[in-house]
Amino acid sequence: MSSSEERLFFALWPDDEVRAGIAAWADGSAGRQVAVDSYHMTAAFAGPVCADVRRALEAKAASVSGEAFVCVLDEIVWLGAGDIEALAPSCPPPALLGLADRLQRLVAAATGHVARYRYHPHVTLARPGAGDRGWSSRPPEPVRWAVADYVLCRSRTDRPGSYDVLAGWPLS
Repeated sequence: MSSSEERLFFALWPDDEVRAGIAAWADGSAGRQVAVDSYHMTAAFAGPVCADVRRALEAKAASVSGEAFVCVLDEIVWLGAGDIEALAPSCPPPALLGLADRLQRLVAAATGHVARYRYHPHVTLARPGAGDRGWSSRPPEPVRWAVADYVLCRSRTDRPGSYDVLAGWPLS
């Protein structure tokens, strides 16, 4: 990544109440926990892009339509080689999957890079080192997230694991 590029992605960005619910699931996780203010659900990853591509992503994002929806986060999943702990919906809403698909197509058109992975919606709780949580009691209550918009984010190079929200668009 050159110094003139930014690492961008489209995401769902939770409010403080949803963040608190997610944090209840993260409490007690092993490994390096994600900061509460960095919780998000990536919908489409653009990667390192120049200013022209960023402007194209922002301009085209305004035309991406979708309806607001509720996403219920209710299960722990293990990603990568099983060392990334995440909270996910056991039944992803069709509106979420449709929005992610439209944003991934927008990214592919703007960058020429097509995602080589199957989309699995999740919010990362802890990074490498996370072991099996094994709750001693019932897991926390499911988190009901009323999603009304999506955002374009930039990964901070000066603070890994931190992000800036650059722009946002409402869902109908």
